[in-house]
Amino acid sequence: MSLDDLDRKIIALLQENARTTNAEVASLVGSSEPTVRRRIERLLDEKIIKVVAVAEPFSLGYDVVAILNIQIDHGQLDTIESALLDMPEIRFAGVTFGSYDIVVEAWFHNNGALLAFLHDKLSKIPGIQRIESLQVAKMIKYTYDWGAQPPVPV
Repeated sequence: MSLDDLDRKIIALLQENARTTNAEVASLVGSSEPTVRRRIERLLDEKIIKVVAVAEPFSLGYDVVAILNIQIDHGQLDTIESALLDMPEIRFAGVTFGSYDIVVEAWFHNNGALLAFLHDKLSKIPGIQRIESLQVAKMIKYTYDWGAQPPVPV
């Protein structure tokens, strides 16, 4: 599905505040409430957007946020992807280009839980060859506005 300027404006507003009413969105984008409602329903139905609450891990008691860089046997990629999908500790996983094949963000209550995860779960997945664990000491920026366009320089 292709997105037009109205779709992009609606998405940008919802990324700022997903609780904005359809009437408010319509007013801000210069459209009618029924049009905005239909557009949002279509964006949701076609899985272009998903309305969720974004939690801040440290505020929820997850004292350890780890970025895990993983090298794999590419013949085992499907098995590894399936295993990662089933692990609730993992908040993000992506196949990458470069020195590592997969990058993962995972949350833990303490270092012991991270160590147990690395030793008892992740390292037992067939095809994982190497894991580099980086612990986030401080969040500088944590956002999910991936579809938003960067501001245009003036």
